[in-house]
Amino acid sequence: MMDKWINNNTVAKVLALVVSILLWVMVHLDGGAASIRTTSVSSAMGTNVIDNVQVQAYGFDEDKYVLKSLDPTRVSIQVRGQQSDLTSYFSSESYKVKVDLSQVTQAGTVTLPLIPELPASVQYVSMSPSTVKVTIEEKTSNAFEPEIVTQGEPATGNQAGNPVITDGTDKVTVTLPQSRLEDVQKVQGVVNIEGATDTVSKTVSLVVYAKDGSVIKDAVVSPASVKVEVPIGTSVKTLPLNLSYTGELPKSLILANTEASVNEVTVYGSEKSLAALGDSITATVDLGSIKEAGTTNLTVKLDIPEGADRIAPSTVQVKITAEAFSQKDIANIPVIFKGASENYTNVITDPANQQVTLNVKGTPEALEALKPADIEVSANISGRKPGTYKIPVQVILPDTIALSDPASAPTVTVTISEKTDTTTPKDPADTDNSGTDTTDGTGSGTDSGTGTSGTTTPDTSNPETTIPSEETPTIPEGTTPEQNPESNGSAGAENGGTTTIPPDNSNNNSNSNGTTSEAATNTKAVFPSTYR
Repeated sequence: MMDKWINNNTVAKVLALVVSILLWVMVHLDGGAASIRTTSVSSAMGTNVIDNVQVQAYGFDEDKYVLKSLDPTRVSIQVRGQQSDLTSYFSSESYKVKVDLSQVTQAGTVTLPLIPELPASVQYVSMSPSTVKVTIEEKTSNAFEPEIVTQGEPATGNQAGNPVITDGTDKVTVTLPQSRLEDVQKVQGVVNIEGATDTVSKTVSLVVYAKDGSVIKDAVVSPASVKVEVPIGTSVKTLPLNLSYTGELPKSLILANTEASVNEVTVYGSEKSLAALGDSITATVDLGSIKEAGTTNLTVKLDIPEGADRIAPSTVQVKITAEAFSQKDIANIPVIFKGASENYTNVITDPANQQVTLNVKGTPEALEALKPADIEVSANISGRKPGTYKIPVQVILPDTIALSDPASAPTVTVTISEKTDTTTPKDPADTDNSGTDTTDGTGSGTDSGTGTSGTTTPDTSNPETTIPSEETPTIPEGTTPEQNPESNGSAGAENGGTTTIPPDNSNNNSNSNGTTSEAATNTKAVFPSTYR
């Protein structure tokens, strides 16, 4: 039966028609499905605008520059992608916008393009704005002296001395933009001494304060901390620190500057021992340890004063700067007298202008600023009798100046004479001579009494009054015997010549630059106490 159906031509045709219809339907169904999928995919794509994306700067030298401003600081980005991706990356934190400052080589304001950084499945469309105005300011550093203050009170019965920086830090460097550096008021550290019974030693962090009292948090301080010691004791006394010098610098150098790490020290002891202390504490610096030009840091031990228990700090750091020197003549320096008697007239006869010229040495800067008024030249005439003397001058110079050759310091010739009364006597016609004069002639006086035409002897009842005679001319005040040939030489030395004063070795000092102040030629140069 089946064979008949298969072999029947009509049946075969019907089957072929059915298969053809099925194939047509299948083809059209597949095409419809593809169109729907495409539509579905097309509808899954979309765009989105991301607002408030922060602009980030990178690539600039943070050690040299500071970013002062960005304009704008936030932008909007339009992106495209599948809705699922746009939904996943919907917040501004998922997107970045950067500006490259690596090509900025100087301070100022520049406009630069913005660079978007997006998630991998999201496409960039646009950005508003697409550029940013950047202002860069160069950092500047200034040096400040750190200020250390105490907080709290020591235990009952104890006293606190002044805080001392013990690590030798005298200045710190503060780095900020120039516009903000001008607002710095101070650099300060705080030490807590509440309840302390002994010296407090701590490492203290430094804080930068503005003029309005606020803390400048982004200031860079170097060093950022210092070691501090606060003396605590039952009896303390704070005294200023002075420097003195021993040894000699090399002959080619001169002392240009000295700086101690502290200006004051604290001494501990009984009230009696502290009361016996002088006005200052002296640290002795050995200049012989300096061998070449430049700055040398020396650690100097402080001696405990007699009777005291201890001293804080026990050592100080001294910064010594020595430089090659130049020389210069300083002219027209007036000479003053020291030890002059009120009963004598003192006149410098050589040099005639009563001024001297000194050849001094120092750094070029110090010599440029030096003026005659900065130098004191004096002649010591203490205890001298009337006469003419050659006296070596004493010279006091600024700290960083010295005589080029102390042996070449000048001498001056000084004439000392007794003062004479230059009071003009009254006219006899105006004088009441009611008494009897002591003349040996006769004549008529203007009043009662007798007189002569001879020389009148003055009344000796007032020994301070001297009336010169016509035969003995009066030496005017301020005039030397050499200047008044009519004098009998009574104002000169006892031997009628010039006396040379030997040097006064009691004040024989050496200056800080290694030159001896008393030379073999009776020349003496005296320098400030800090160099003795």
